[in-house]
Amino acid sequence: MKLRKHLYLLSGGVYGKLGNVYALQHDSGYILIDCGRYDALDIIRQNMAFWNIPEDNITHVLLTHGHDDHAGSASWFQSKGAQVYVGAGDEKSMSDGNFGSNSPFTNHVMPPCHPDVCMKEDMDICAGGLRIHALRMPGHTNGSMIYYLTLDEEVLLFSGDMFFADGETGEEAYTGWKGDMAYDGSRLLESFLKLWKLQLHPDIVAGGHGIPVIGSHADQIIMLAYKYAMLNNR
Repeated sequence: MKLRKHLYLLSGGVYGKLGNVYALQHDSGYILIDCGRYDALDIIRQNMAFWNIPEDNITHVLLTHGHDDHAGSASWFQSKGAQVYVGAGDEKSMSDGNFGSNSPFTNHVMPPCHPDVCMKEDMDICAGGLRIHALRMPGHTNGSMIYYLTLDEEVLLFSGDMFFADGETGEEAYTGWKGDMAYDGSRLLESFLKLWKLQLHPDIVAGGHGIPVIGSHADQIIMLAYKYAMLNNR
């Protein structure tokens, strides 16, 4: 699904798959924001072919976190030449391909992947004329990240499972699954406070699940999500 001239939705609930996958086109290729479960790879590749996105032209895979529904296809794209970025703290579950022996969620598995870059702090990622601000937002997982950039004069925020919009018209906002062994509601609220103080004003909020919100209402999603987090995560 083409959301904007250089922004695509390649997988997610609209395709019957878990975890939204976005592609950003830049001057020398494409960046993926998350890459979905491994069993979504067929849909991702079909949509890439439909939009004439070469499989070996993915330069970066920027993961919002290391869960299998967001990072499950990372090893495949890495084998095609993409650099895989993840927040420090999530690299072990990715390299193990599961949540560990102490987790009862044994269904959460993926092909192991050793990320190229583990982000220990906020940083800027530059590629093909784009500057992407990668912000650490732990809570959902230790290594949760969000990504913020300007594309074609619009401000985009990729929020992963820190929060996402849903509802018939995108009027609702939720925080993500709490099943990770490292889930920490207090740290999540600290991350929301950090985000709130940044006073970002996105034109598009694209979450890891739910629906991307485009237009004037997008600016309200952060506030709605922060309220939801305060009422449901402490």
